Amino acid sequence: MRFLISYPQTNWGYVKFRLNRIIRGKDKSNDVYTGSPGGKIQLIEQAEPLGEFKLVDEIYPTKPFGMEYVPGEGLYFITGLPCCLDNQAGDEHIIRLNDQGEVDLVIKHPLFSQMRSLRRTKNGILVTSSGIDAILEVNLKGEVIWDWLATEQGYSTRYGGGERSIDRNFDHRTLCYSGKLQTTHLNSAIIDPYDDSKVLTILFYQGKVARIDRETLKLEIVIENLNGAHHIRPHSQGYMLSNSRKGETHIYDRNFQLLKKISGTNSLFPVKWVQDSIERPSGSHIIADCNTFNLRERSLGGQESKFNTQLPNRIFQIEPINDNFCFTSLAHSHFTKTN
Repeated sequence: MRFLISYPQTNWGYVKFRLNRIIRGKDKSNDVYTGSPGGKIQLIEQAEPLGEFKLVDEIYPTKPFGMEYVPGEGLYFITGLPCCLDNQAGDEHIIRLNDQGEVDLVIKHPLFSQMRSLRRTKNGILVTSSGIDAILEVNLKGEVIWDWLATEQGYSTRYGGGERSIDRNFDHRTLCYSGKLQTTHLNSAIIDPYDDSKVLTILFYQGKVARIDRETLKLEIVIENLNGAHHIRPHSQGYMLSNSRKGETHIYDRNFQLLKKISGTNSLFPVKWVQDSIERPSGSHIIADCNTFNLRERSLGGQESKFNTQLPNRIFQIEPINDNFCFTSLAHSHFTKTN
């Protein structure tokens, strides 16, 4: 089995920033990191369940977040710097790296702001633009063909207080939207794998998962009582997500009833954070245990295999790929290490 891991921040400056903001308990959510973040995507191979993880290769795009490999098309991923100071435009965008290692598609848009997740759809790409509390579907020409803005659908109160509205005609790449200016920090959205007329998204601040009707834009809350959740995904039993601050992977049935919690970190570690999880065909789960800088595979019987990602590399996403996937020399020339 092969899979990719994205690391948006790989420099020590960000580790110091995060230690000050989170681990020491100081609420600095109005602050935005302004240093050089680094970034890389690693290709990992594991020959068998609970086998040794092997680092095969890596490339170094700037601050990669959400990604998806589509056979016959290539690797789509989010890259580029967001705005960190007002009036200094960010350059977040989507690129496609084809199997020959060529960047053959670049998508930019004024509504791209602190993008977190990316999923290929029948008609384009579904992204979360967390900075403006929006889900956007863009076609491959970069045109918005569907959108859902939380501020227009009942979530208009900022995390830090006060009302928020979003101007659809403004270039939001030029403004810095810290956490306290956001209303939901929605960070993951997928087409419901069992009903493609619906979109599932995580409302991070509210601790909920919402299911949105693509036609009417109305939503229903289908999961509650989450704590810092990320990465809603299909699962063989229904759905899965990472309940980050509790250090857990949650498994739900197709009716969104909780079936199982899988501990993703050392139970004694004081500051837990599971960022993402994927299911292996064997039934085990590979889990990103970010605050201990470990990738863990945990079997149904409780056995474990572990891969240390090394400080300061905090995983954002794990993404399965074809077993024949590799980075070409041309891909390496596009994304060289600069930090």
